Amino acid sequence: MVTLKDNTTTEDVRLDRLVQFDERSRNYSIAPLVSSKKPRSYTWRNTEWYDQRSEGACVAFALGHELNARPAEVKSIPEQWLVKGVYWNAQKIDPWEGGSYPGANPVYEGTSVLAGVQILHKLGAFQEYRWAFNMNDIIMGVGYNGPAVIGVNWYQGMFYPDKNGFIKPTGGLGGGHAVMIKAVNIRKQIFTIRNSWGRNWGKDGDCYITFDDLHELMRQRGECVFLMKRTRKFNNFSY
Repeated sequence: MVTLKDNTTTEDVRLDRLVQFDERSRNYSIAPLVSSKKPRSYTWRNTEWYDQRSEGACVAFALGHELNARPAEVKSIPEQWLVKGVYWNAQKIDPWEGGSYPGANPVYEGTSVLAGVQILHKLGAFQEYRWAFNMNDIIMGVGYNGPAVIGVNWYQGMFYPDKNGFIKPTGGLGGGHAVMIKAVNIRKQIFTIRNSWGRNWGKDGDCYITFDDLHELMRQRGECVFLMKRTRKFNNFSY
């Protein structure tokens, strides 16, 4: 087991998403922007795949996949920048002491989705960000706004998708993970998730999760954020 910055533990260092919620986020819901529309199925193209290998930084890799995707594809984002430019800097502004960056004291893995989003916002990757607070917000947001980045608990039944590509929140808790939702299917009531464990994982790097199963994960202090008004011209890849 690995102890993370907030004193929680994970059995896999890749699962290092920490829970941080700011009550002010309730003032920035995606709902007003999509509530008047009808639910629709939609897939946001993403043609790049990251592999964390033995690295933490799931928050940064999930955000990287979001930037890679339509509606504003930013291509060839360096993996080292996701670690050094996003993950390490997020660790410096999150609520917990230490990190994995050079000179950190104490040395710990992990950071929050909120901290990662704040770093990218500061770097100019997008103009604002909005949160989903229920399943309808997620369905409508993915259907119309763009991909979503979620932070959720990750269970044993989610490490390896089944033969049909589905993950299930069953078995023991492995830790917390951040991934990107790239598609919603209204008829089948499923989301498609892009993980950051390489293209050989799941179905070409992706998996599926049912609306009901994601609803259960969201009940467990899960979170979902949408990046708004992104730019294809973003190239601030300095450390």
